[in-house]
Amino acid sequence: MADVATEIAATPLPPKGQIVSTEALYQTQISLYRNSIAFGGNRNPSSIWATLVYNHPQTMAYLRELEDKDEDVSNALDTLRLSVLGRDRNIEPGDDSQLALDARDFIKDQLDELDFHTVLDCILDAPGYGFSVQEMIFDTSEGQASLVGIDDCPQELFLFGDRYQPQIGPMQLLPQPWASTGALVPEEKFIIFTYRKRSRNRMGRPLLKSVFWPSWFKRNVQRLWMQYAEKGPGTAVVHYNDPNSATEKQQAVDIAQAIVENTAIAVPNGFSYDKELLTVARAQDPAIYEKFFSKMQYSITRRIMGETLTSFGNEGGGGSKAQGDTHADTLDQRSIELCMQLASTINRQAVRPLVRWNFGPDAPLPKLKFDVEEAEDTGDRLEIDTGLQKMGKQFSVGYIADRYDVPITKEENPDDVLKSAGPVVPPLPVPPPVKLPSGAFSESEAERQARQELGEFDDLFSQLKLDVTGLLKERVEEIAESATPVTVHPAGGNS
Repeated sequence: MADVATEIAATPLPPKGQIVSTEALYQTQISLYRNSIAFGGNRNPSSIWATLVYNHPQTMAYLRELEDKDEDVSNALDTLRLSVLGRDRNIEPGDDSQLALDARDFIKDQLDELDFHTVLDCILDAPGYGFSVQEMIFDTSEGQASLVGIDDCPQELFLFGDRYQPQIGPMQLLPQPWASTGALVPEEKFIIFTYRKRSRNRMGRPLLKSVFWPSWFKRNVQRLWMQYAEKGPGTAVVHYNDPNSATEKQQAVDIAQAIVENTAIAVPNGFSYDKELLTVARAQDPAIYEKFFSKMQYSITRRIMGETLTSFGNEGGGGSKAQGDTHADTLDQRSIELCMQLASTINRQAVRPLVRWNFGPDAPLPKLKFDVEEAEDTGDRLEIDTGLQKMGKQFSVGYIADRYDVPITKEENPDDVLKSAGPVVPPLPVPPPVKLPSGAFSESEAERQARQELGEFDDLFSQLKLDVTGLLKERVEEIAESATPVTVHPAGGNS
């Protein structure tokens, strides 16, 4: 065990300087320039989908264009991202020892010196693109490692194995985005956040890829919708002379397509077309475009955020509060899971090596944690506390200040007890328990109530019966004492 500790303690410090150079960023920028036309000028979605599946060099460029050109996609990703960035976070020590507290303070100071909020924003590109890479810049001039910067890096420059091979190995830095292999880099210099790694694939499962088809359909429906509004859905037929000429046939197709799609075209002399087909509209309600467009919006939002009611209502309807709460809870669950994955990645890849380089292998590791507790309803809490105070419960000034985040004035003492602003209501008396007959636990509430009332009636009737019997006896005795004696003679007369 001592040998292991010695070996860890002797781990060389990370290389200083920057590995992902400005020249590498320039190569990535050139790649994006080549893809500036809609999906690289490719009109065939199946071809683009194959590029995404096979991880061709254009994959990341397509994903970036998809996020930039579809506002529903970018909005859903931003909502997921902000659900994490908006949470409180803190650095907790590994234990109560002084060494643990010193390590915690060191990590906190290191992150405070950086624009760590922006760093987290860049790391959270991982859900959309499958993974994200951040290069850590260290200062090792004094024999220890000090973090002086964290730079975001384009995903196009990295593979985790040769292209078209399983991406399960160490990270490679490519000389340019379209390369198939690159040079290994020291991973202790990088924060690599993989989103939903499956089958050990370190490139993850990008959400942008999963919304490619609904986004494609939505944007093309939008194009047809705009075309319908501008020109109507007529059909153009252009004639060509030589049936064996592929060039002439293609020229006629291009002209027909231009007639349908464009408001101004240039054509050679002598071409002909069917005006009747161009002016005959299809028998279809234009509202079908709007309905289909909305359905694709819902599909995109569900896939990324896991909910639609908070963004679109009940998918076109009124919905209900219960449904809205359920869908909002789904987004919250995804946000919590993302927080836990992000914290784990930073603790393993940034916090742990920094602590070991500067405090040794035995130092307790501090941890970055996000506040994932459900927010308490302040109104409900205030109502409960007010009710408790009216019943006689006392609260200190300090409790109220901490609970409701209100300042304490100079005249107030945190230990002072607050006085109730209204009358104190005495607690209600607790009624004696009702003794129910055997087996009452299996009866309904109505049956138990009826049985209890019958029992009370029987008790009352028995008491009344005893009281009446006593009164009747007394009355009979009184009548008997006051009555005149009667003598009966043998002849039947009375005297």
